Amino acid sequence: MTANPPVPLPPGLEDSLGWLLAQCFRAYGAANTQAVAGIPHGHRGYQALSGAAHCSARNQAELARQLGVDRTVMVYLVDDLATAGLVERIADPKDRRSRLIRATPEGQRQLDATQTAIQDAEAAVLAPLAPAEREQFRAMLRTLASHYIATAGEPANVCEVVAQLNK
Repeated sequence: MTANPPVPLPPGLEDSLGWLLAQCFRAYGAANTQAVAGIPHGHRGYQALSGAAHCSARNQAELARQLGVDRTVMVYLVDDLATAGLVERIADPKDRRSRLIRATPEGQRQLDATQTAIQDAEAAVLAPLAPAEREQFRAMLRTLASHYIATAGEPANVCEVVAQLNK
């Protein structure tokens, strides 16, 4: 627990889920920007590298769907990760037209180092919570994320979500 007492929240916003989530996301984003600085495209590059390392998607198109990234953007993302020596495209033995995206040994080393830095950054963001509260918070987020994915189908394209919010 931190020694600093919490500051009062602005009246009218203390119960606003959107505002509360935004504050937490800003803190998370700021803490993690440095952690992912060594990976092309920052957070999104980290997510793609992680997907490649864990074989979470069969190919580039499937990885794009998982991350909510437009397929054309994913091409540039994977190109830049490949140029940096972090991933490679491998011919799919089941479909010659398809390429598997896999982390290289250097990509795995970079991913491991980045995951350690992210864990440190997340610990700093969650420092005001007791250890049991941190796990409870993560469990609740997993429940919400699982429900959203189950009810919404494919993860939303981030660009489409932003366009809808700005209408």
